[in-house]
Amino acid sequence: MSRIVSVSTIVALCVASSIAANAQTASTRAQCSFGHAVITEFPTPSAQSLPQALDIDAKGNIWYAETAAGKLAVLRPDLTTAEYTIPNGGQPFTPKVASDGSIWFTDSATHAIGNLNPTTANVQEFAIPSGGTPLFIQIASDGNKWFTEVTGVGNLASDGTISEWIFALEHPDDNIEQLSIDPVGNIWFAERNFDGVGAAGTNKVRRLNPKNNVVSTYLVPTFGGNPAGVHANADGTIWVSEYFANAFALLFPKVAPHTDEVITPGSHAGFSIATGVPVTRFGRQKGVRTPVTPSVASVKPSFTLGWIEYVIPIPNTESEDMRVDRFGRLWYEGDTGFLGVLNPFAAVFAQYTIPSPDSGYYNIALDNKTGLLWFTEAGAFAAGTPTKVGNLDVGIF
Repeated sequence: MSRIVSVSTIVALCVASSIAANAQTASTRAQCSFGHAVITEFPTPSAQSLPQALDIDAKGNIWYAETAAGKLAVLRPDLTTAEYTIPNGGQPFTPKVASDGSIWFTDSATHAIGNLNPTTANVQEFAIPSGGTPLFIQIASDGNKWFTEVTGVGNLASDGTISEWIFALEHPDDNIEQLSIDPVGNIWFAERNFDGVGAAGTNKVRRLNPKNNVVSTYLVPTFGGNPAGVHANADGTIWVSEYFANAFALLFPKVAPHTDEVITPGSHAGFSIATGVPVTRFGRQKGVRTPVTPSVASVKPSFTLGWIEYVIPIPNTESEDMRVDRFGRLWYEGDTGFLGVLNPFAAVFAQYTIPSPDSGYYNIALDNKTGLLWFTEAGAFAAGTPTKVGNLDVGIF
C-alpha cells in the first residue's frame, strides 16, 4: 500500500540536507573547479570484442568482459594484457571482483553465473535452472552473488542454491539491468526500455528485502523517464539515472511514496561445471592520450516528495552507469559519447566528450586509489568501430 509522509518530515529532511551541505562547504569549493583533463584509450586485445562492464581488483588490475569474443580480459598497471577464454561458447557480460581476487561474471550465452580463478585459469559455472539470461552482478557482504535477469533478480548462495524473483514488467519489451546493494542488504534495481520517454518509457525503481521477500516499488519523478541505473549510497539514499529524462534523481526511500508486495522466489539446487581455460598474454599496450576540456554548468535541482532531480545540462546524454566517490560526487557515462561528474552539493555538472566517435555504449568503474574513471567502449553504434578500454584523469582527486 502507499505510504504518505508528513510535511514535518520533509522539513526535517531539508534541514538535515542543509546541515550536510554546510559541513562540506570547504571541500565543495575545491570540487567545483574542473579544468583540463586527459582521456587515455587502449585497444582491446580482440578486435570488435564488444567490451562490457568492468571492475578493479585490489592490485589495480582492470577486468572487463569481451562479450563478442567470449573472453574475460585484464589490463594490468604495467599495461600488459591477458585474455581468458570462457568455455562452452560462453559470452561474459559483467565481471565483479570478489574479496579473494577471483572474478565472478554473468554468462548470457550459457545462462550461467561463472567464476574465474586468475591464478589457476580455472572457470566454474553455475547453470541458472530457469534458463534466465543474467546481465549485471553484485557481491553482497555475506558473499552471496546477486544478479539481474531480463525479467527478474537472482541470487547464488554459497552452497550453490540459486533463487529467482520474477516481476511483472510495465511493457512486454522492458528489461531489468543494473542493481545495487544498500548497507542493510536490500537489493535495488530499475526497469528500463529503449522506446523513449513518456508513455513508452518506464517508471519503476524497486527494492527487494531478501529477509521477508517484500518488494517495494518507487516511481521516478519524470513520467516515463526510463530509470536505467541505480547506485545505493552509504547513507541509505539511492541515485537513479533517468535515461530518457536526461537526469539523475536522488531517492530518499524513507520519505518517498511507494507500494509494497510480497514475491516468493523459486529456489533450486545449482549445478556447476569446472573447466580449465586457455590464457593468452600480451605485452604492454600503448595508450592514446587526448586532452579534453569539460563543459561546466550549474543547474537548479527540482524537488518532489522524497526525490531531488538534477537535469543534465547537455541534452540527450543518455546516462545509465554511475559511481560515487569519497567526496559524494556522482560520476557517470553518457551513451551518446560522454563522461561526466555531478557535484550534488553545488549542483554543478562537468561533462567530457569521449574522443572516439560512435564508440558507445559505455560502462564505468572508479578507482578510488588513483582517482581514474575507467570505462569500456563497446563500439556498438557503428559497424567496424574499434573497441577500447580507457580512463579519464581529471587530476583533482
